[in-house]
Amino acid sequence: MLGQFDFNVIERSIGYLFREGMTSPLTLTALAVPGGMVFGTLLAMMRLSSFKPLSVVAGAYVSLMRSVPLVLVTSWSYFLVPYIGAWIVRSPQPIQVGAFYSSVITFTLFEAAYYCEIMRAGIQSVSRGQVWAGYALGLKYSQTKGKIGVPQAF
Repeated sequence: MLGQFDFNVIERSIGYLFREGMTSPLTLTALAVPGGMVFGTLLAMMRLSSFKPLSVVAGAYVSLMRSVPLVLVTSWSYFLVPYIGAWIVRSPQPIQVGAFYSSVITFTLFEAAYYCEIMRAGIQSVSRGQVWAGYALGLKYSQTKGKIGVPQAF
């Protein structure tokens, strides 16, 4: 039964399959991971903020994104967001985003929630002595977080 299959077709098209099949996922990863890291770091700083509304908004975003399955977020992004965008700009037609850009946005927003928790834990793990040393040098709170906390979290 297996001897009837023509495996030569696979051998002839293996280069095309890998080139076309790997281009999109690798491009998606190359765009979404850095975006998620940047947005996640900003969310982490928001969660650690002493300004309570900012911290609550970031915490709610992270909790929501981590509790909703990625397939659902992808569906919302592709099917629902164009209509919400059309409603915001008062357009009669949905905004055309496209599958790839919708995926990049979705993965960036989804990964940001996870990177936020990673960065927040990393920033909080910096010892208090190093933070107080930054203050002793005359650094302000934002400078201490930016020059001492965040680099060590990475």
